[in-house]
Formats: sequence, structure tokens, C-alpha cells
Amino acid sequence: MSLNYRQQRQLQRIESPLLRSDPQLAAMLAMFGRLAAGQRLPAREQAATRLDRIRQAAAMIAKAVAAMSAAIGLLVSAVLALFTALIMGSRARPAQPTRQRANPGTTGR
Repeated sequence: MSLNYRQQRQLQRIESPLLRSDPQLAAMLAMFGRLAAGQRLPAREQAATRLDRIRQAAAMIAKAVAAMSAAIGLLVSAVLALFTALIMGSRARPAQPTRQRANPGTTGR
């Protein structure tokens, strides 16, 4: 595993107090370091690089845009269906016959 200068310096600042405070733990960690030297970490334990994070962000943005466009398409089709139903419903209604009121002075014969 290669670390840049800042990361190496940070690890050294952590290591110094650890060596003084718990020598047995420091010895176990040193042994682990020697045993694990040259081995690669499993992919699931690898720290994501900047490029990986950019790819993940781009994939999330693409998914969000796809979901938003699907939602907008659904909304537009629902509005069109509503307008179509309103227009067809108003055309399909038969005209209501008007009632003629009889004149009060005439008889129904």
C-alpha cells in the first residue's frame, strides 16, 4: 500500500505515542505488519480513490436524472389523460331536455 507523505507523517504521529503507551500492542501490530507485507487488501476493503468517488457521484446523478425524467413523464401522461377524460366526458353528455312549463291559465286538454 503506498501512502503519500502527509499520510505517512500522520501514521508516524499515531505510532509514536502508541509505542510508548502499550509496547505489547505495538509489538503485535509490528508482527502483523511484517506478516501482511506485500499482500493486497480485498477489493471491498480498499479505500475509494478520488476517481472512484467521482464515478460514484456521476452514477448517482445519472440515476437521479433518470428517475426525475420518469416522474415528469408520468406526470405529463397523467395530466394528458385527465384533460382527455374531461374533454371526452363533456362531448359524450347528451343535451338535457328542457321542461316546458304549462301556462297556468290553460288547461291540459
